[in-house]
Amino acid sequence: MIENNDNNNKRERIRNNPMMIISNDHCKNNISNQLFHHHHHDEQQQMNQQYSNDYSINNFINNNNHNNNNNDDNLKNNYKYQQQQHRNERLKRCRRSRFNSTLALPNFINNNNNYKMNSLLSILSILLFILIDININIVGIQASIQQRNALQVISENPELSMFKRMIENDSIFPSMFKSWKVTIFVPNDQAIKSFLERNSQQSDAFNSDLLKYHIVSASIKRNSWNEASPANALNGQYPPLFLTNIDNPLKPDEKLYYVNNALVSEAFEDLKGEGSNEDQSVYIIDEVLSSLKPNRQTAPTALELLKEPSIYGLDRFDMSSFLRKIQEKQLESIFSTPGTFFIPTKVASRGTPEFDQYVIQSHVVPDKSLFTRTMGDRRTYNTMAFDGNVDVELSFINKTVRFNIEQMYYIQTNTIKSNAIHKSGRVLSRMIMANIPVKNGVVHIIEKPLMLMDIAIRDFLREQNKLKRFYKLLEKHPDVLSDIDKHSNKTILAPDDNAFTNLMDNHQNFAGTGEESDEMKKLLLNHVVYHQVSSSDLKKSGGFANYTSANDVPVIFRLVGMEHNTRLTVESGGVNATSSLSDLGASDGILHIIDRVLGMPFKTIYEKLIDNPMLNETFQIGSQGGTQNWNSKLMDKNKRYTFFAPSNTAWMEFEKANPSEFKQLDQGLYPAISRAILDRHISAKGQYNKKDLEQTIKKVETVQGELIISPDPTTRDIYIEWEGQRAKIISSDINGLNGVIHIIDKVLAKRRDFQVNAAISSYSYCCHVLLYIIMGLVTIMFNRISLF
Repeated sequence: MIENNDNNNKRERIRNNPMMIISNDHCKNNISNQLFHHHHHDEQQQMNQQYSNDYSINNFINNNNHNNNNNDDNLKNNYKYQQQQHRNERLKRCRRSRFNSTLALPNFINNNNNYKMNSLLSILSILLFILIDININIVGIQASIQQRNALQVISENPELSMFKRMIENDSIFPSMFKSWKVTIFVPNDQAIKSFLERNSQQSDAFNSDLLKYHIVSASIKRNSWNEASPANALNGQYPPLFLTNIDNPLKPDEKLYYVNNALVSEAFEDLKGEGSNEDQSVYIIDEVLSSLKPNRQTAPTALELLKEPSIYGLDRFDMSSFLRKIQEKQLESIFSTPGTFFIPTKVASRGTPEFDQYVIQSHVVPDKSLFTRTMGDRRTYNTMAFDGNVDVELSFINKTVRFNIEQMYYIQTNTIKSNAIHKSGRVLSRMIMANIPVKNGVVHIIEKPLMLMDIAIRDFLREQNKLKRFYKLLEKHPDVLSDIDKHSNKTILAPDDNAFTNLMDNHQNFAGTGEESDEMKKLLLNHVVYHQVSSSDLKKSGGFANYTSANDVPVIFRLVGMEHNTRLTVESGGVNATSSLSDLGASDGILHIIDRVLGMPFKTIYEKLIDNPMLNETFQIGSQGGTQNWNSKLMDKNKRYTFFAPSNTAWMEFEKANPSEFKQLDQGLYPAISRAILDRHISAKGQYNKKDLEQTIKKVETVQGELIISPDPTTRDIYIEWEGQRAKIISSDINGLNGVIHIIDKVLAKRRDFQVNAAISSYSYCCHVLLYIIMGLVTIMFNRISLF
């Protein structure tokens, strides 16, 4: 009875809660976290388990039905219906689980990627903390660097050891450099060594007073530097420091910074003094700021120095004559205004031009404090001599030779716009003492007055050291010097000493020309033009002018280069020369210093033949025959040749008239033919220029015959005649070291030149063929003997 009751209770629980029939639905709970194949396996196990449960339940029901045959059939039917319903539901859930398992794969991947991403983020977080820590340290280091003071910068730099030892001798300087608002211009060790060597006679050359001249009690940044902005040094007895920036000539987008004449090589502008946290700046410079110490409490102006040179200990320079000229014209005030001042010592006038206000004003560049390094080589500046009547420019010229201890600085003025008293031209004066700072700028002591053309050309040539050779040759020919003195309006083209050095042979003759010979006299006259030719005149005529020398040789003047960087070139006697110093004015003319000797070439006619594009074909034909070709003779400097060279056009005309003959020449089949024809065009008897051919020479004996010279008096053309053929000289006087070339428009040759040589060539050909036959027979005989 009790067992029946238990069975009834079970049946009731099943009827009320059919879900108890099956186990827990693992498919639903785990599908989102498993891979598809793993989940599918679990799903099959669940299905088997569910069917097993169903089978057990059926047995349970059947047993109960068997034991309880009297129970209501409706209950049994109801249970079967519910069983079927739950079975269908399970099948639906399993189908859904298969679909969800497909979705589970990307979810699993996403979860896996999320895991990897979380790991990566963790690593990045660690790295970020490390970088933040490093950055904090860097910022700390930068802050510590930026917080350095001037004393630390000087102490840590090994190139400033000498300056460091100097400031340690006085306790006030280390304390000042630690805490004060200050700017210090520190010379490097090399600069101090050079300064002490130049002032070796003074035991305390770099003393405490001079050291204070390198210190300014303010923090000065380079962005505030302009054209010589003054800064007062700590030692008020000295003149101001002039701070300048100029464009770097090598890097136009950069600036160069100077204090007086010293270049700033390194800058420290973000320093802080201790305690009060004052701004500081340190600039390393390549020169000691050496200034003459005044014998009074304040530095003089330029005018005060003119009146009393002893303030700076410059009594050895006589400035009194120039001061009297200034006082006569009542122009003292301009020497008290800011500017750069050039003070001449030799003022005695040797010519007629008046020492007027323009001459005095040409010695002043207003509102600029120009030192030798900040002026720039050949950069021009406007002087105070500038109005509607006269315009004078000034420039600095550095002629110091490398490895030469003595510095060669010049100042030149160029009178661009002239009047009845002052002619156009340049005046050159050498600097005797440069870079003297004064209260209102800079003073440079020069040798003689600027702008004033009060010296004759003859005296100028005698006084110039770099023109000694040229003047010495002129003294050998007094008639040439006398002729130069007679003309008041002339241009002298003076070769410098280097131009002659390259031309001297072992006997100290110039390219074989004796110093007292008539040929040398003609050569000197090539450098004299009885007309004044200046650069400004050439600009007015389009940069070109053609004149004739005193030797009746054409002289071509040209201006080359850009507008602000032009150079004068001169071409004459087959030589092209460049002016190193042009437009040097004198009382009786103008002078240009050039780098070549006109009429005395520095190249042989062999090199001239190579350089001339009109003679390419002649050179090519003459180069046949290997190393012993015809052209090689043109390199002999001991000979004097006159070469009538056919032009390229002349060879083209010869080819049209004689194609087969030209082919022999052009291909170099028979070099003997080429040599014979070219020998007809050259004379080794002497150098005959165009003037000689016009006036004296009637016949020229060549290596292969004789040429008749036939000038045309109407056209002044010169013709060369040979056996009825006539060639015209189309370009003359191409001079070389060993002769002259005249270009002609016709090749002097006939067909018989080729016929004679053709017979010789046929004979030579037959001999060669016979030789080859004999050699072949000998070879066959030796081969047969070797067989036996």
